[in-house]
Amino acid sequence: MKNGIEIIDFRCHPPVSAYKALFDLHFERHTRRNKFISGPENAESPSMRKVGEEAALDLLMREIDEAGIDLVVAPGRETPPGIAGGETDSDVSAETLVDLRERFNNRLLGLTGLELGRPAAQLADQIERAVKEHDLRGVVIEPGYYNAADGGLLFADDESLYPIYETVIALDVFVMYQGGIYGVDRLLQDLPRLKIVVGHGGYPAVIEALALATKYENFYISPDVYCFFPGGETYVNAIEKLQDQFIFASAYPMAGQKQSVDEALQFPLARDALQKYMFDNAARLLKI
Repeated sequence: MKNGIEIIDFRCHPPVSAYKALFDLHFERHTRRNKFISGPENAESPSMRKVGEEAALDLLMREIDEAGIDLVVAPGRETPPGIAGGETDSDVSAETLVDLRERFNNRLLGLTGLELGRPAAQLADQIERAVKEHDLRGVVIEPGYYNAADGGLLFADDESLYPIYETVIALDVFVMYQGGIYGVDRLLQDLPRLKIVVGHGGYPAVIEALALATKYENFYISPDVYCFFPGGETYVNAIEKLQDQFIFASAYPMAGQKQSVDEALQFPLARDALQKYMFDNAARLLKI
C-alpha cells in the first residue's frame, strides 16, 4: 500500500534465468541514442543486475516493499527450443511458480504458461491441474511466437485455441494475452463469457484496444510500461471512463516497479478510479 492505495503489480517477471532475455533487452534499450521514451522504462534496480542469482529474489522482495506493492503476478512460460529464445532452462513451470509463491510469502501469484505447439487436450489438462492442484490464478498465452496450421501467424481467434478458452471459462479464471488485439473481437463474439486481459495494452493499437473495451465488459486492458510510450497518455485519459477494465502492471523488468507506482499514483484520476486501477480490478480477477 502506498498513499492509502492498495497495489497489485499484475505483470512481474521474476529475475530467474528463464527471463534473462527480457532483462538484456531492458538494458540494451538504455544504450540507444533515441531517448523519446522516458520515466519508468529507463529505471534500473539492483535486482535487474542479478538475474539467475539467489540474491536477485531477495532484492526483488525488498524492491516490492519499497514500491509499496502488496502483491505481484508472475506469468509462467513454456517454450520449445527455437521459439522466443527457448532453451532447456527457459521454462517457468507451475512448480516453479509455487516455489516462488512460497519464497515471496504468498505475495506472488502465478499464471500458467502454455506451449501452444502441444495438443489441445493436453493443454486443457495442464490448465486444470495448474488451477486446481497448484492454485495458479489464470493462463498466459503468447500466440505470436507460433504459426497457425496454414503456416500463417497464430491469432487469438484461431480455432485450435478454443479448447483452451473453453477450459478457462469452465474454471472461471482468465487469460492474459500478449499478441496485440487482432482476432480478439471475433473471439469475444464467439465466447462472450471469456475473461481476457491484454498485456502491454495491445500497444500500439491503442484506440482499437479502447474500442474493444467499450464493447466487451470482460475485456481488460493492462497497458503497463506503454502508458509512458508515445501515445500512451491515451490509455491514461481513458482509465476513469473505463475504470472497471484497466489493470496496473509494471512489466518489470521492462520498467522499474517503484517508478511505475509513483508515476501511476500521479495520474489525474479520482481516488475510487485509482484504487480500481491499482488493485480492485486485478483482485477481482485473481479472486482475492
